Amino acid sequence: MWSVANQLKGVLKFPGLGIEIAPGATIDLDTIGRERSEASGQLRLAIEQGYLKVLRKTIDLDETEVQRMIEQRIHSIKESLASELSELYRTSQQLPK
Repeated sequence: MWSVANQLKGVLKFPGLGIEIAPGATIDLDTIGRERSEASGQLRLAIEQGYLKVLRKTIDLDETEVQRMIEQRIHSIKESLASELSELYRTSQQLPK
C-alpha cells in the first residue's frame, strides 16, 4: 500500500497517470501500479514540493514471501516458548519440596 494525501486546497491532476486527487483526499497509488507511480516525475515533484504527503508506503511482497516470513516468525516463537518452558521446568525441579 502506498497512500498519499493531497495537502493543497485545490485538485491535484496527474494527466500522465490519469488521476485527480481532491483537496484533502487520499489515494492508494498501488491501484494504478507501483512501478508506474514510482516512475512518474509528476508524482515525485508533488511529493518533494509538499503538495502530496506520503501517509504509508509498504514494501510490495508476493504471497510466497509473506508466507515464508510468517512461518519463520512462528518457528521463532515456538523455539522461544519451548526454551522458556524448559527453564521453568528445570527451576521447579530444583525447588525444595
